[in-house]
Amino acid sequence: MNFEELRRFYSEHYSLGYLNLTESDGHSPFERKLILISLINYLYDKNKAKNPDLTYYSLIYKLSKNLGLPENYIKGLAIVCEDFAYGNSGNFPTFGLEGKKILGEIQKILSTYMPF
Repeated sequence: MNFEELRRFYSEHYSLGYLNLTESDGHSPFERKLILISLINYLYDKNKAKNPDLTYYSLIYKLSKNLGLPENYIKGLAIVCEDFAYGNSGNFPTFGLEGKKILGEIQKILSTYMPF
């Protein structure tokens, strides 16, 4: 594949660009994408020991229930999160969020998904 084909493939399968994020709580849209990845990785890391069958896909699927996210988007986000988590077990910032506020922030960010 040449560069343009790889870029298109990545964009179609792994891009977080469909999130219509605005600045919030002093964080830019770019930072909020990283916050989403970090919070998902934090939840995964905290729950994997209790649930050995947990996957990034199953976690994101549950977190995005009733948000209307396409299957391919959930899969792509799961792959990106797993890639970012590689070698970082137990070391994911929560940006001062705890408990249900983590879930709320993830769902708030995911709810900005735009299908175009």
